[in-house]
Amino acid sequence: MKRLVLMRHAKTEGHSPEGDRARELLPRGREDAAAVGHHLADLGLQHAMVSTAMRARQTFEALGLAITAEFQDVLYSEGPDTMLQRISETDEDITGLLVVGHAPTIPHLSAELGHASNPSEADALQCSFPTAAFAEFTFEGDWADLDRDNLAHIALQRVERPVRH
Repeated sequence: MKRLVLMRHAKTEGHSPEGDRARELLPRGREDAAAVGHHLADLGLQHAMVSTAMRARQTFEALGLAITAEFQDVLYSEGPDTMLQRISETDEDITGLLVVGHAPTIPHLSAELGHASNPSEADALQCSFPTAAFAEFTFEGDWADLDRDNLAHIALQRVERPVRH
């Protein structure tokens, strides 16, 4: 069984003088990411694909997971089709994959992947996918089997949204 976790980066500053890619996490964002890391630690994740934007890199770091990561510019600049393509290219020896990216791509792809197993939650993902939220999916088969015409075998296991006080 394969496990895929799609996560939106944690809470960031509103802007950066160096541009959007340079926006950094706020203290709350670091705290939220650390809390998510505790949830993810027991999922058997082995590898991560992370956007090259500073906030995504800092989110991955704050998760505190002892897994390898590759930083991909396309996860910042491209949409759900490219993200799904990159996921489908994952080495078959990897059974647990984390992707840290941005809205609207992460919510859109999460809704698309979850629609067959849980249509109402998939619809909710399009409406509410705050920073530091993640969606967990499982499926039998190979990463290469993931394409827009072959998503019915994917099961949405859970969605976690940070609790705000």
